[in-house]
Amino acid sequence: MCLSDFSNCELVALASTIAIALSKEFNREELAILSGFFSALGDNLAILSS
Repeated sequence: MCLSDFSNCELVALASTIAIALSKEFNREELAILSGFFSALGDNLAILSS
């Protein structure tokens, strides 16, 4: 199954579920680092796709 097979609502639910799962495994400092990393990853993917 590809990400394009998911509806917008399903993608939001998936992202929320992953965020909640990660928040249970990492402390605040680690979550801040992951947040910055995934933001940079998303920005770079957007640039590459255009």
